[in-house]
Amino acid sequence: MIGASYVAKASSLALVGLLAFSGAAPIPSPIARYPTAFSTDLGVTKLVGESDLGAAVSGVQIFIGAGLDRETPVTSGIASLVAECLVRTNVAGNTGSLRDAIAANGGSLTYTVDGRSVHFYIESRSERLASVVGLFAKALAAPDFSPATIAAARTTLTTRQSELEGNALSVGIAMFRRSYYTEGAGAPALGNPATLAGLSSKDVAAFFASNYKRGSVSASAVGALAPTLGDALRALVLALPEGTNPPVVSKTRVLPPEAPRIVAHRDINATWIVVGFAAPAPGSKDFGAMLVLQKLLAEAFERDSTTTLGFVEKSIGAFYLYDASPASLVIYVNGSQVDPSLALRQLLVVSRSLSLKPLGATPLRHFKAAAEGQFLTDSVTLSDRSYLLGTFAAQGLGTDSINAALDALERTTAVDVQRAAKAYLQRYIVALVLPRQRTAAPGSR
Repeated sequence: MIGASYVAKASSLALVGLLAFSGAAPIPSPIARYPTAFSTDLGVTKLVGESDLGAAVSGVQIFIGAGLDRETPVTSGIASLVAECLVRTNVAGNTGSLRDAIAANGGSLTYTVDGRSVHFYIESRSERLASVVGLFAKALAAPDFSPATIAAARTTLTTRQSELEGNALSVGIAMFRRSYYTEGAGAPALGNPATLAGLSSKDVAAFFASNYKRGSVSASAVGALAPTLGDALRALVLALPEGTNPPVVSKTRVLPPEAPRIVAHRDINATWIVVGFAAPAPGSKDFGAMLVLQKLLAEAFERDSTTTLGFVEKSIGAFYLYDASPASLVIYVNGSQVDPSLALRQLLVVSRSLSLKPLGATPLRHFKAAAEGQFLTDSVTLSDRSYLLGTFAAQGLGTDSINAALDALERTTAVDVQRAAKAYLQRYIVALVLPRQRTAAPGSR
């Protein structure tokens, strides 16, 4: 564990360094760019794509407006239950589930349910992507919501939820989301055993009918994108009934000046702390500044390492959660690596200081470069890049949304960072995940 003296010293150095040379102008630096994205009108929806004609493997994200914001307290988990039933659906002419049929064609299928949508990701060899998407269209046209399929899906979700409950970081983020969002966007993505047990075939079919509509589908893809992919996506959308879901803006609680602290106990070896803040949407003028703040707060006390550290090895880290509207930012403190109470105190001191005085030119240049590097690292895979392309385009960054995000980062000034810190980092929720107190066995010492 990193001791108190290290954190205090690091905090003092961070404050001095961050605020030094505040009168100097920022020095521009070259910025990496991805291939310019394009948009294709498919008649029933749009495909946003990034073309790489030489790619042997391509991927497509299919977004459907059937996320957590469509759930109610009594239907928590139903969005994931519907998605799990879909991947288990037997498509005509193939044995086994949709997921198995796609695998047999050399592809893969995954899904994620978040605040704004459920997005299915399909990846395969480029020349097979259209046919694999066609298999998914068959499942959408005739989903299997039988009691047997729902029971198997429920078991899978319950197991996965139990695994997440053993992860202190996941627990802390979930605690913050439940406290910040007042409705579905703050609910656990996989539901909980009680609500899942109460969901019937009728409930699942009703959720599908209400939310899986043509006007609520969008797609984004990266790779060698042949015209046949557009045809396949058009057929997929036409497999759904007409209609559009009205947009949902998730309601949030006003964060009070006195930061609330919420506590949970789990079977873990050290305390973890998650601090949650409101954050600007990708299309906001403050988006680039928030990317800088995300990296700055995550890096301020991190020890040097010759390798990339995983989240369990970092003392402090950050996640920008733009899956819901409004977005949020969470900073975590790993008590197995650093004194948690002292790190939290120093972290909040730095957050306060950032709102009082602009960054100096040298630290601004450093953290912009670091934020750009983190952004590029987070969008290396086809899955990540296609997700960012689609979700950013839907939230106001336009067709070439990944490059637009990088441009927003490059334009960020010290005044922007100070403004964003003042607007978003001064009110927060603190979630504490503490080790569960173990009872000694009889006769033990």
